[in-house]
Amino acid sequence: MEQIVFPTLAAFFSAFITYLFSKRKNLAEDRAAELDNAVNAVKYYRELLDDMASRLTAATETIKTMEAQHRELMGINQHLVEELQKFKQLNGKA
Repeated sequence: MEQIVFPTLAAFFSAFITYLFSKRKNLAEDRAAELDNAVNAVKYYRELLDDMASRLTAATETIKTMEAQHRELMGINQHLVEELQKFKQLNGKA
């Protein structure tokens, strides 16, 4: 009877201890994987924000250039309207 009980108990306790240590190891590995995923996500979003910042800067510069062109074209348009009014006045009087 002892030949069956002691080896069985030894195998059971060694399996139980192995289970406890492997459970702890797996939990640590899962936490490390979650941390790596979080770090990768932060890196991804940081790069995305940097890209968006550069795009915003480029868009702002483009808008400023277009506003300057708009002012210039509005001045030219105003000048042409004045010339057209002068031409109409000359045609109406002549």
